[in-house]
Amino acid sequence: MQPDELKQLWSHANAPTDAQEAFALDAWRSHRQRAVQHQLGAFSLWQWLQLAIWLAVAVYCGSQWWQQPPLAVMLSALSLHAYCIAAIIVSITRLQRRRQLHPTLTVVEQSQQLAALRWHTALTELLLGLPWCWLWLAVPVLVAWQAWGVDLGAFAAPWLLVSLGAGTLAMLAVWVLARRWAQRAPASPRLQRALDALSGRRLARARAELEALRGWESA
Repeated sequence: MQPDELKQLWSHANAPTDAQEAFALDAWRSHRQRAVQHQLGAFSLWQWLQLAIWLAVAVYCGSQWWQQPPLAVMLSALSLHAYCIAAIIVSITRLQRRRQLHPTLTVVEQSQQLAALRWHTALTELLLGLPWCWLWLAVPVLVAWQAWGVDLGAFAAPWLLVSLGAGTLAMLAVWVLARRWAQRAPASPRLQRALDALSGRRLARARAELEALRGWESA
């Protein structure tokens, strides 16, 4: 074989062909699909774990307020019980949305459903996180009653009322400060995620991504 023929053969071997590009694209899609499925698997496992935890707490709180304890204890148990029901509904809704993600869907359809799941998760995390500015009070009230039979509503009613007011102010302060700090870039990724969740910035990004993907569908 002559040198010119060798050069021509080498150039054809190195030139990207449609088949090679298609193979590379399929390999990238398979890798991306495995990564997404791994993340969704961890997401589903975490939702099932949360579902079991909130179900156990709901049963416990229900057993407390059903016995008609003192007012502060009953209100605390009722509040936590209602919160647990909301958290259970949220976890079930997330799992249902997760089940709608099938590998057989097109790339655009999968991206749209992933964006919708991300938006729903960001919204529910924000809605479930803010009530803890008040709900943390229910924990010591229930612990004091369950462990020592002490009604904090009778012995520390002013403290409970002041804490409720402080919780309201704290929630507003956290919201305002997080909205301001969200414009910066903290060194800690966890702090950045917390600020994004509290400020609603994460929710705004997820909604913008969802709207952009809907634009692909209508185009």
